[in-house]
Amino acid sequence: MNILVTGANGGYGSRALDYLQQFIPEANLYGLVRSENKGAALKEKGINIRIGDYADLDSMKKALQGIGRLLFVSSPIPNIQKNVIDAAKEAGVQYIAYTSIYQPEYDKFGLEINHKQTEQWIKDSGIPYTILRNSWYMEVHQALFDYAKQTNKFEYFATKGKLSFALRREYAEAGARVIVEKSNKEVINLANTPRSYEEIAQATKVAMNGELDIKSVSKDVFTPDLVLAGISQMWIGVSENYQQYTLNEGNGENLADNSEFEQVLGHPLTKLSEAVKEFL
Repeated sequence: MNILVTGANGGYGSRALDYLQQFIPEANLYGLVRSENKGAALKEKGINIRIGDYADLDSMKKALQGIGRLLFVSSPIPNIQKNVIDAAKEAGVQYIAYTSIYQPEYDKFGLEINHKQTEQWIKDSGIPYTILRNSWYMEVHQALFDYAKQTNKFEYFATKGKLSFALRREYAEAGARVIVEKSNKEVINLANTPRSYEEIAQATKVAMNGELDIKSVSKDVFTPDLVLAGISQMWIGVSENYQQYTLNEGNGENLADNSEFEQVLGHPLTKLSEAVKEFL
């Protein structure tokens, strides 16, 4: 069996390949990278590499030759993903699992537009497929965890609403399991139990053995406090965006359910406080 994972040296793709090596060691595993240099670490782990770029149709046609199953890790860049699907069709790929977004019928920072279009391209291709509708990565809270670790304080301004998220490695494991089993489901919802920011704060307190000062503050206080503590401005911006998104509600996050995710994994998702420890 020839399986290719795109985005193979990224956080999701590399983990998915690790799981595939565990689940199906006899398979021929391939990772898509943009250059030989970027594939060096994969080669050391025994992964075959293919060179390709979503924006370059010819490179994708070459990269997908002889591939039977494709774990298609999405890109946020509009339009270029059609090249992957067109190349897969020409190469005779027999099955695609695509990492989409949970509840694309709702506003997801505009990301839903690209995902809905790509889902339709996959459906129109005639290739058997499974759409993996992933909720958010837990990294969206990175600034909060960094601030807690550095100051023993947890500040947030999203005092209502909830958000569904899980560990990146859990999504990668689910993707690996689906590509191995060749699911007969066209859509799988990989969501987790939605959590409020107060719940995230309390789980962080447990992860830190009860030593944490939790405080809800205004956005005008939140941002300067984290900046003063030296937290990455990129991650502060991410936290601001997701907290505001949570505050706005009406985004479908409260409807999230973890049953399908855990069914695919074959085991429970990581307890929130234990997941937080991975960031501390």
